[in-house]
Amino acid sequence: MTVTRGDIETWSRRPPSFLPEWTKSVLEDALADAPQLRDKCRFETYVQGSYANGTNIDGHSDVDLVVQMQLPFEEQIGRLSVDDERRFWETYADTAYGWPQFRADVLARLREFFFVHEANKCVDIRHFDSPLRIPADVVPAIEYREYSGFPAPGRDIYKEGIFFRDRAGRPIINFPKQHLERGQEKDARTERMFKPIVRVFKNARNRCDEFDPAEAPSYFIECLVYNIDDAIFRQPLHQAYPACVRWLAERRTAWGGLMCQNEMIRLFGDGGHQWRLASARRLIDALVKQLEP
Repeated sequence: MTVTRGDIETWSRRPPSFLPEWTKSVLEDALADAPQLRDKCRFETYVQGSYANGTNIDGHSDVDLVVQMQLPFEEQIGRLSVDDERRFWETYADTAYGWPQFRADVLARLREFFFVHEANKCVDIRHFDSPLRIPADVVPAIEYREYSGFPAPGRDIYKEGIFFRDRAGRPIINFPKQHLERGQEKDARTERMFKPIVRVFKNARNRCDEFDPAEAPSYFIECLVYNIDDAIFRQPLHQAYPACVRWLAERRTAWGGLMCQNEMIRLFGDGGHQWRLASARRLIDALVKQLEP
């Protein structure tokens, strides 16, 4: 299909939805006063992904929710000096309760209220009395800290992320709060054009005749668009979208060093939260073809 000006205008709009707050409240109600978790740890529940970032589109119904244990945490202390590392271990001791135990306790509690289906990285929940799945992907995670300094007890210097493992046991580290902040900053710098353009990219992906949308998850599309020069967005929407597609196409051989929107992780690679270059290039080739009359 050929993308028209009307398509771009329609696809750029964010659909209204009550789902994020409703699904978050359903999950929080289920976890409230859980005996499996009480007195073991502190945790928070929050929305991440396209709903949190304001880039959700029609037909994308799942709300991504993180249940994040705050203490204890997973850490990376390789950049600390000898003295800083000593202070770290004097402040924090190893504990037997970590992510595997936390995940098991969260799932045990959820099973008291819902049917639980374990996917590769998350779990889906379904009411016992309804054939309809609650539109939520739940990720039990533990706080992750990437340390750069520890000058004194109580003066930790680190960047906060989340840590969990997929079904194969591979570690997944991501930084959803930084992703959200960087997206808001990008949207402001581009005169509120970044998020509408991301929504157009996602809708255009779904309308590609010769491309499998499963090759281009929404998270990766948002990260790829984030790397486009801010100036390209600052023009009328029907001109900005084709310009963004062509900007990426012209630089497709230099994508290797691009970063995720959180500016913490490289976008492309073999890690559990990275994209494959070949898939991204196939997507952009398909989007360029859509622009042809």
